[in-house]
Amino acid sequence: MANFQERLVPERSLRLIFLLMAAWDLLGGAVQLVFPSFLFRLKDAVEPSGVLAGRAFSGALFVTAVLYLIAALHPTRYRFILWLGVIEQLVAICAGVFHGARNDIGWGGLVLPIGVAIALLVLLLLNYPRALPEEAAIEEGEADVSGRERPPNEE
Repeated sequence: MANFQERLVPERSLRLIFLLMAAWDLLGGAVQLVFPSFLFRLKDAVEPSGVLAGRAFSGALFVTAVLYLIAALHPTRYRFILWLGVIEQLVAICAGVFHGARNDIGWGGLVLPIGVAIALLVLLLLNYPRALPEEAAIEEGEADVSGRERPPNEE
């Protein structure tokens, strides 16, 4: 059963992916906090301006980093957070391409963020659990996740 369930729910690889996404978001949040630095500066402006300029530096990446860290504790329990990761990576890719096409950010500054987002997206999609743990236990004819023995099939 362990081998079958490991194939369906790759818990170790999901834990590693959650930790990688948390680290990437923590790095992004830290870059926002130390703005301007060699990691992040605005191209033609001395400082951000506009009514919502502060929103770009809100540190919202720390929220998803915390979610990913919590999910890393029990990847199968928090598997719905995987979809949050998929959406986050898709948005990062699309936003990067958009800002690169508009010349808001030079392509040299987008290669790493877009590359990491693509890599994380591929990892997420390749390691997404194929079945719920309960389904794997039923398939194998073992005890269900709560630890109770399954009643025999009445035929």
